[in-house]
Amino acid sequence: MKKIKPTIVFNRAEGVRGESRESHIPAFCEMLGIPYVGAGIMSTAICLDKPTTKKILEFHGVKTASFMVFLTVKDEIDSKLKYPLILKPSHEGSSMGINEDNVVQNEKALRKKLAEMIEVYNQPILAEEFIDGREFSVGFYGNFGKDEKPVVLPIFEVDFSKFDPKLGKVLGQRAKTIYDTSDNYLCPAKVSKKLKNEIVETTLRVAKILESRDWGRVDYRYNEKGELVFLEINPLPGIDFDAAEDDYSFYPYMWMKANYSFDDMIKLIISAGLKRNKII
Repeated sequence: MKKIKPTIVFNRAEGVRGESRESHIPAFCEMLGIPYVGAGIMSTAICLDKPTTKKILEFHGVKTASFMVFLTVKDEIDSKLKYPLILKPSHEGSSMGINEDNVVQNEKALRKKLAEMIEVYNQPILAEEFIDGREFSVGFYGNFGKDEKPVVLPIFEVDFSKFDPKLGKVLGQRAKTIYDTSDNYLCPAKVSKKLKNEIVETTLRVAKILESRDWGRVDYRYNEKGELVFLEINPLPGIDFDAAEDDYSFYPYMWMKANYSFDDMIKLIISAGLKRNKII
């Protein structure tokens, strides 16, 4: 990188290992004084840690599902938590370690699944109340500045009605790899004007609070009480885009539904980084 001296690095790397692996390339770039596209060291580290992200957003008044973190199988369960609960590895992305059997209905099932996950992932396990509702994903690009704010892309919804019932409305690894098809996508989602405004404004708040720069994607569930509940943020969203194989990551699919090409997407994301770094 010293020899090439790039004008800017478009970071798509998720790192090698460790709980802050998505911070590896931002750290290299900052050490070498090379501008890069996307969230910084602290933001990428925080956003990969689900419990820390939730704690920060709860402090700022963004609603998330009630939760606790298990360090061991024997940790006492918070009596305020209500079943069903869903268990997730704290430091993984792309639904790693999440499937329909991660939703547990009682303590016996919780302890059994918890033991499996701690053994496999060797990291804290997040347990949060499972919301059996609509699931939205919202992409954005750009930054906050004088008379400027990120652009929010068309709202994406997962159509669980077309899923195999045994998946139990869980967008996990099996759902994404075995049963995934664009037939399960609704974009733009059919939502009321009020809900659309809430989703857009919450996404902008989340992006600003967590300093997800240049681009990113935020996921939500919408519960039976009519509440929008934050699930997670991805400051390095996937960009798979293969029409022949019907293989789309959510983020570029939103761009496509906004009538942009894949090349347009890349150009505008990089332009956001260039502008933020005062290169253009």
